[in-house]
Order: sequence, then C-alpha cells, then structure tokens
Amino acid sequence: MGQLKVIGRGRTADVHALDERRVLRHYRDGGDATREAAVMARLADRGYPVPAVLHAKGPDLVMERLAGPSLLDALLTGAYEPEPAGQLIADLLNRLHALPGENVVHLDLHPGNVILTEARGPVVIDWQTAQEGGAPGLDRAMSALILAEVAVSAAPYAPGARAGLAALLAGLGAPLLPDLPAARTRRAADPNLTAAEVAALGAAAELVRTLSA
Repeated sequence: MGQLKVIGRGRTADVHALDERRVLRHYRDGGDATREAAVMARLADRGYPVPAVLHAKGPDLVMERLAGPSLLDALLTGAYEPEPAGQLIADLLNRLHALPGENVVHLDLHPGNVILTEARGPVVIDWQTAQEGGAPGLDRAMSALILAEVAVSAAPYAPGARAGLAALLAGLGAPLLPDLPAARTRRAADPNLTAAEVAALGAAAELVRTLSA
C-alpha cells in the first residue's frame, strides 16, 4: 500500500491512484468494502451517478478514476457559487430517494462527496455510510446539518455555507425537521468529530430549524 500514490485522504479511508483510469479506496480500519460496492453497482444500474465499481475485497475497493474537482474545492476556489451548490445537493438527494425499486440513503452527502466531472457531470462518492431501508428524511437532515455546522463556525466561508444551506432546504422535495433530532444524535456519535464540532451541533440544528421555517 505504501508504494501507491495517495491522491485523497478522508477521515476513514485513503484513495490511491492505480493508473489513469483506476483508483483504490482503502479503509484504514479494515472494514469490509463489499457491501458498499454492491450498493454502488446497483445504483449505477439504475442510472444514478456513482463511480463504476471494478473490484472489491476486504477493505479495498477498486473504482473508476474520476477527473474533476470536488464540489467543495470548486466552492473554495470560487468556481462554484453557494446557492447552486446547495441546489445541486438537493437535486442529488431528490434523485436518490426517487429511484424506482430502491430505498438507499447516503447519510453523508455534502460538497466534499460530489465530484464535478466534465464527461459525466456531478458524481456522488463515498458510500461507506449508505444504508438500505433507511429514512430519506434522515438523509436530508444529515446533509442539512453538515452544511449548518460550517455555517455556524468561525470559518471565513461560513456565510457561503449558510446561503448554500438555504438553497438546499428550498430545493428538497420533502420535509426533514422530524428527522433532525436523529441526525444530530448520529453526528454526535461520529468518532471522527472533535469535541468542538460536537458542541456546535446544537447551534447547527437550530439554524436548520430557523431556515426551514
């Protein structure tokens, strides 16, 4: 693993370049990637924009290599505006929840998990937290809460996150407030969050309620 070039590093996994067409996503905790691969392959068959799965075994998932920046990077460089970004996240959630014959939720759909490709358009990555038979309202609430966490922070791009959150909430096709407490509990239990991030969840949830009114 150490001989491969790392091109991405998340809180739970590293992404290594195998060649110009393939990447290897390796879960550092040794988790099984085959369930995630099966979900992605089925969503691809339904026409939902996910990376093509090539192989999965144990903690390793080999996928199509996507060319393009993440939506988060595009926002930070000014190549994408907050309001269209919020609407894009809403559209991707609405499309996912409307797939016939499916009941899959992502539960971590935010700008860092959307790749803007020239050939395919926006593609949703990182399906490790996906659940089958999950509540779409929880999926919507998780995305809103993650944006709200940035909006209530001291980051210089907090105002943009608030504008993106407002656009997300306006674009969603169904309510999320009944599932907001469960989303907050789920986020608070995430071992990757710092104590400060957990402490900010109350203000983030309140912002979601205020902008949803």
